[in-house]
Amino acid sequence: MSETNLLLIRGATILAGHDAAGTVEGDILIRGREIAAVGTVPPLPPGAALREIDGRGRLAAPGLVNAHMHSQSATMAGFGDALSHPAFMWLTQAHTARRTPEETRLAVLLAAIQAITTGTTALIDHFPGQRFATADVDAALAAWEESGLRVALGLRFFDGLFADIQANGAGLPADVAALATGAGLLAPHPLAELKEQMPDLVARWHKRGGRLQVFPAPSNPDRCSDEALLFCAELAERHDLGIHTHLLETRAQARIARERYGTSTLVHLEALGILSERWSCAHAIWLEDDDIALMAERRAIAVHNPESNARIGAGRMRTPEMQAAGIPIALGTDGPGANDNLVMQEAMRATALAHRADLPDRRDWVTARDALRMATAGGAGALRLGGRLGRIAPGQLADLTLYRLDAPWWRPLNDAAAQLVFAETGAAVTTVIVDGRVVLDEGVITTFDAPGVLGEIEAMTASLRRRNADLFAAADAIARALP
Repeated sequence: MSETNLLLIRGATILAGHDAAGTVEGDILIRGREIAAVGTVPPLPPGAALREIDGRGRLAAPGLVNAHMHSQSATMAGFGDALSHPAFMWLTQAHTARRTPEETRLAVLLAAIQAITTGTTALIDHFPGQRFATADVDAALAAWEESGLRVALGLRFFDGLFADIQANGAGLPADVAALATGAGLLAPHPLAELKEQMPDLVARWHKRGGRLQVFPAPSNPDRCSDEALLFCAELAERHDLGIHTHLLETRAQARIARERYGTSTLVHLEALGILSERWSCAHAIWLEDDDIALMAERRAIAVHNPESNARIGAGRMRTPEMQAAGIPIALGTDGPGANDNLVMQEAMRATALAHRADLPDRRDWVTARDALRMATAGGAGALRLGGRLGRIAPGQLADLTLYRLDAPWWRPLNDAAAQLVFAETGAAVTTVIVDGRVVLDEGVITTFDAPGVLGEIEAMTASLRRRNADLFAAADAIARALP
């Protein structure tokens, strides 16, 4: 790598990772995509560094990894409250279906703005919410490439019914029932079509530019045939991919799995011979004791989404027990439809606080450093980049964030890890570096026209509301009909 590809941060306060004893004052030298040195970097020859950043008064910390979100719902903050899970899901369809490729691009870049400006450098995007066409995925991946972020796009598929949100027998008008039965908007994706689309998308996009990945991603295993799940696992093995999915988010999903398989979803995946460390499983709320033991044995990753779980009343993941069992845990925000923002600092705080009142022995609590591990090294594992991402250390991929230490919640600097989890909101982020490239420079996104994107969102959503008037009416009828 040419010396002209060097980036140097001078004099920062460095929090190397979740397990760092404290902070150190020093320099960070980035060569190309990787961190080359941390500590005291001798003066470089004149003109050697592409750029030198003054890190004085800044905390340098690993970039955060949002291991479960949905870019398609980026426009949905505050869209509905106190809805049942089925009603929430159908209203989400009204907000996200029938988009043009340009509207998909705008939604992705809106999500990217939230991520970048709050210090998230990598994400798993479970996309889209409906049966996809190749053009939909191409538009999303092109937008993520434009953003400069590190992203695994999970090809969200289902070749079966959304049985957990069906409105059959709810006394709905015939036209609404037609949309909401699986014969309409959420018609299953034919497996033969998936077998053509998914390998093509992997071949064209996976590892493009070193930042993009493509994962097979069942919407939920219970919405897929066994043949589709086996194909998904075979594709992942052939190309060394991760597999991303929703898992046992609601009590209804746990019941349906028992009725369908005679056992839990996890035990069924094990019976198929496909449960492994490749799987990252969002929500993972309704696990039984045997499921926890099995998930730990197979090193499948649980992706905790504490705020969305609470927002829609789905339940609480058994985080302390799962952590004690040795299950690898990552963190996600879920989509803005279920959580209203993509702020990973809030997800860390919620994770650390959720169970404390239930656990009299403080040794069982999820600590700030546990939460920070989940949001960095844990997320790296979900991206299949464990050991390469999540720390500020030589040889690591150069994904990091600078926070201004003159913000009142950083004064005085007592414990950087605890303040990052409990005090920071993303508001003190000044600079974000992904793959050795500055994507946020003193608060300004450098990779695309963020003000231009924000200026187009209102017109986009107004157009979509007119186009999807029938879906909004159907969602309203379902919300009124379902408990």
